[in-house]
Amino acid sequence: MAKLTKDEYKRHEKACEILKKNKLTFDEKIFVMENWHEGADNLNSKAGAFFTPVGLAQDFSLEIIENEKIIDLCAGIGMLAFFAYHYRKCDVMCVELNPKYIEVGKKLLPEAKWINASIFNFKEFGHFEQVISNPPFGKIKTGIDAEIKNELKYKGSEFELITMEIGSKIADYGTFLVPQGSTPFKYSGNQDGFIDLRQNNKGYNPYGQQPMQKVKKFLKETNFNPIFNVGIDTSIYKDNWKGVNPICEVINFDWKGKYW
Repeated sequence: MAKLTKDEYKRHEKACEILKKNKLTFDEKIFVMENWHEGADNLNSKAGAFFTPVGLAQDFSLEIIENEKIIDLCAGIGMLAFFAYHYRKCDVMCVELNPKYIEVGKKLLPEAKWINASIFNFKEFGHFEQVISNPPFGKIKTGIDAEIKNELKYKGSEFELITMEIGSKIADYGTFLVPQGSTPFKYSGNQDGFIDLRQNNKGYNPYGQQPMQKVKKFLKETNFNPIFNVGIDTSIYKDNWKGVNPICEVINFDWKGKYW
């Protein structure tokens, strides 16, 4: 469990009181999303799971296709799904392994279908126009069985990369919030603007930089072609995460070639 400051604990307790209500107002839901602390009762650092800052979740919604059937993998309490529903008018399913998060999520977004399951149960979820996710970051103990592992082309152990490939199996299009080092480009927090780290058509990268080896491995094994986002600079929200301060990127995939 995280060590909360007195002010964080006070705001978390107020959020818990609000959650006792049968029905929450929109403003109360926003307060809970901003102040209910995922680290109060859970060891999130071990699981690599941290909730998206509210402002970033709002920006993320710019990448969500309107009026579509979408699925949020590793949904947490439904931060991304909340704005997909309210801002983009989507039909939403949320998949989350932690039952406490689902309990909170159902109060924040009762309109969604909530599934208490691992993302490795993806064969049971159905098919969607778009998958979204802020998955746990890094090498996480997953308990993935051999049958599912053999179905994945990516043979590494970075959970965010595994999540992206699973997304390709259940959706036409995918949008993910992942660490900057897990993408083949740099934009957020970069004074030079957007830099594509992949080789250009002449066979070299003019910036003298390359994606991290894990990204090269992922793209080679999956043959995915990532799409840059609309210009979301996540570094603006670097200090709004609870317990961590990562620089991330929003990355897209059009697996079926329907949207790009």
